[in-house]
Amino acid sequence: MRISEIAAAAGTTPRAVRHYHRLGLLPEPGRPDNGYRDYGMAELTRLMRIRWLAGNGLPLGAVATVFANEHGGSDTEDLRADLTALHDEITQRITQLTRKQEGVARMLSAVAAGRRLTALPDEVADAFDRAREQADEPERAALDQERDILEVFALSGDTPAEMFTWFTHALADPAARTGYRRLLRGWERLHGRPVAQSAELIEEMAQEIAGQLRRLGFDSVIAATANIPESASALTEDTLVPDPAQRQAVRRAMELLNIAPDTGGGAS
Repeated sequence: MRISEIAAAAGTTPRAVRHYHRLGLLPEPGRPDNGYRDYGMAELTRLMRIRWLAGNGLPLGAVATVFANEHGGSDTEDLRADLTALHDEITQRITQLTRKQEGVARMLSAVAAGRRLTALPDEVADAFDRAREQADEPERAALDQERDILEVFALSGDTPAEMFTWFTHALADPAARTGYRRLLRGWERLHGRPVAQSAELIEEMAQEIAGQLRRLGFDSVIAATANIPESASALTEDTLVPDPAQRQAVRRAMELLNIAPDTGGGAS
């Protein structure tokens, strides 16, 4: 067989065959009197094995190790390490692609249903949309801020499912809505106020937050959040609640609930 024929038989190109020659992966056959390389079955088998190994993801350096091992080489451990690393890399890619596939499928469903694309679970997003339709303008602003914070948690990937369940209940349950809307109005009143001049309102807001969390069973969320390693997320109070007065109310509420808040090293 000429080089063009063996390349075609192996599903590759003459250029690739010559490249394998240069790397020493495919020995060059002898040249008859006509001066052309004369490839036989041995070369075809070797070429197809190179293609098969490379097609399974082995780098050409590892392909050389495979052939060296077959002839009494001593690189078994190196080959095992190469294959293990390749297997781990492929597994990681599959995991990433599966997650992306699931995410895109969810986006397609959302678009088909006329939904806004969001990282929030559908039931939470629907609860926010319904609450917003029934709210007045100050409450809408607070709801939007609340939704943004929760979406940041969702995008971080560190949020326990219990938190989403709690928000769905707080937004959708008629009995819970009254207290939650009162909380939102107080939260909005705190925005932009100087901390030093708002001690009474901050304490009132903290008591309201702590009371609402207790009444609506936020204990399960707290317990679930406690299982997340401190290093799992870069999110801090300063990031999530940039307004100093509101942040102070949150910290005071956490004190009332006997929770040590993550201050992130920021000043009030």
